[in-house]
Amino acid sequence: MGDKVLHYLNESPTVFFILRKIDGHWELEYVTSNVKNLYGYSAEDFLSKKVKHENFIFPEDLHQYRLEVRQISKIIKDKYTYKPYRILRDNKIVWINHILKIIYDKNGKVSHYYGYLNDITESIKNKNDLEQYLSIINNNVLLSITNKEGNIIDVSDAFCKLTNFSKNELIGKKHNIFRHPSIKDDFFKELWSTILKGYIWKGEHLNIKKDGSEIWVENTITPNFDENKNIVGFTSLYNDITDKKKIAQISITDFLTSLYNRRHFNAIFELELKRAKRDNKNFVLMILDIDFFKQYNDTYGHDKGDEVLKNISLALKDTLKRASDYIFRLGGEEFAIITSDIQYIGLVRLCNRLLKSVSDLKIEHRSSSINDFVSISIGAKIIKSNSAFSETKIFKLADNALYEAKELGRNKAVIKE
Repeated sequence: MGDKVLHYLNESPTVFFILRKIDGHWELEYVTSNVKNLYGYSAEDFLSKKVKHENFIFPEDLHQYRLEVRQISKIIKDKYTYKPYRILRDNKIVWINHILKIIYDKNGKVSHYYGYLNDITESIKNKNDLEQYLSIINNNVLLSITNKEGNIIDVSDAFCKLTNFSKNELIGKKHNIFRHPSIKDDFFKELWSTILKGYIWKGEHLNIKKDGSEIWVENTITPNFDENKNIVGFTSLYNDITDKKKIAQISITDFLTSLYNRRHFNAIFELELKRAKRDNKNFVLMILDIDFFKQYNDTYGHDKGDEVLKNISLALKDTLKRASDYIFRLGGEEFAIITSDIQYIGLVRLCNRLLKSVSDLKIEHRSSSINDFVSISIGAKIIKSNSAFSETKIFKLADNALYEAKELGRNKAVIKE
């Protein structure tokens, strides 16, 4: 080798050595002086056999190393790379990348081995750190990745655990496998419109697990781009907010009937009225009252009265089929229903179904002066999208309609346009 080459080898971080067969044994013929940086011993120490390479190999890696040494003599190729192994230097572990270049003579027999040793401790550490980091993400972060068409191409184990689906069950599927029937099409149209433009979408929505149970998630969807800034897919990060939603649900739920309470009525009233005006749709507020309920409690007792409230609540709720229908218990025997995008004739039919749902319960009411069974009265007010009425005014108009229904004999509905 030329002096320049030897100088370069000695100054490089790679330890270079040559093995040659002497008297049937492979002996170290040459090693660069930088071997001292790796092992703490000089080239002379190795060449004089004061120390040997195997003396430094980590005990748990020595068996594998010796197996590979024996395999080398049986292979027919010009290079062999050992599986990375550890050496001990000053009681510290150093990871080694070991490559052999196999030199053949003119007869095709191995004449020399050129060896290259590199300290890869830092890269192994970085790799282990990365693997540990990825493992933490996989086990703890709720994550899914899709292609541009929305087909799932990867999910974290944490996400699988949350949804009760296996990874194999999800790969290739779309996220509508989790879709809750209460979520409207408009919700997903807005979501896709946002992410296909390259924007990040954030929101909360209700999902269904494999076993049919419900889960609320906070979702952030980020578009993934290629080097040409074309969208190639999407990454979704989730946060399980089911417990948070349950607590919030308790705060807006009437304890006895499980309907929404007066507090939530006030919030939904404002939101739905604004939405109906924005979408140029009719808004409807209905106030309902159980006929002669005080007399019922006086006759049958408050425990029976509570049962009536629960049974009527369930009957009314089951009658309302649309996602835009909301029912509330305002207090005592008074209820409210908010709906929209319904015309007068449709509202008449809905009121009749609500009246019938209660009468069909056939709950005896000896103290009613109009019926042998429990009944309800309904006052409804239709608000056009261009109306300037306040919420207070609308409530008053619906309540007046309820009063009129009672004046007309109860067990009926009065609708005001």
